[in-house]
Amino acid sequence: MKTKAILSVIFLSLSLGIMAQNNEVADHIWKWEGRRKVNTLGMFGNLSGSYTQVMDQPAAWFGAKAGIVINRHWGLGLAGYALNYDHNLDEVVTDGTYRLQAGYSGMFVEYFVPLSNWGKLSFSWTSGMGKAFYQYDKAFREDRPRYDEVIDVEKLVVNDLGVNFKYRMAGKWWIGVNASYGLTSPVKLTGTDDYFLRNYRLGIDLSYGIF
Repeated sequence: MKTKAILSVIFLSLSLGIMAQNNEVADHIWKWEGRRKVNTLGMFGNLSGSYTQVMDQPAAWFGAKAGIVINRHWGLGLAGYALNYDHNLDEVVTDGTYRLQAGYSGMFVEYFVPLSNWGKLSFSWTSGMGKAFYQYDKAFREDRPRYDEVIDVEKLVVNDLGVNFKYRMAGKWWIGVNASYGLTSPVKLTGTDDYFLRNYRLGIDLSYGIF
């Protein structure tokens, strides 16, 4: 049953993509005359989810991006990501369990390679700052003042290098697969290796874009 459902989704996406190829779709929201050529300005935004491993356990990064695209090739914008680490920890406290939390935001530069009208390949660099911290689980936060909910916190600097392939589902909607590697600054949380957040990520994304 699951196999049939997955095949149905793939078939529907391919069908919508073929339909989109037969209809001209705008690739910019504004254009202007330059000295040598006509320049264009597009835009896009997306939501993504990526699988990774943190401290030898499965985890996920969820993110959002929004930006502009110049001449169908150069993208520039803002991005933010949050870690979902769904594992209870108790190594550094004796009065409950806690979770690892992390997130960061910053800017990205992305170079797009259009593949006819149906797809795009891109290479990106995202640079941002954020925090990583331990927070008591909800059951152990109820009787604590807010300032006592966090056990340890450290600043985080991330440089994420990625590659993405987008396929046009229909009109201005795109579905993509992505792979990246997150280079992080040393994070000196108690009981962890300084580079425990450095790892590969593999995921999917959904985009709306005129680019």
